[in-house]
Amino acid sequence: QEIQQMQSKSAPQQLAVPTPRMTNSAYMDIFQKLIVDLDTEGRYLFLNAVANQLRYPNNHTHFFSCVLLFLFAEANQ
Repeated sequence: QEIQQMQSKSAPQQLAVPTPRMTNSAYMDIFQKLIVDLDTEGRYLFLNAVANQLRYPNNHTHFFSCVLLFLFAEANQ
């Protein structure tokens, strides 16, 4: 019981989940278009550039983690 009480008192960590406002935006459409239209090397460079932004817990990290989650969630291949 004590463990459950401690767990309920601790603040849950927020997961990087794309919001509806973010997923229905022009920049996500551009990111999706780039992923689809680029060749293999271009996709590698694009995803590498996005992954390089995942460094410290800040707004940029949260944004690009949501971008990656959205792109892979929407992937058909």
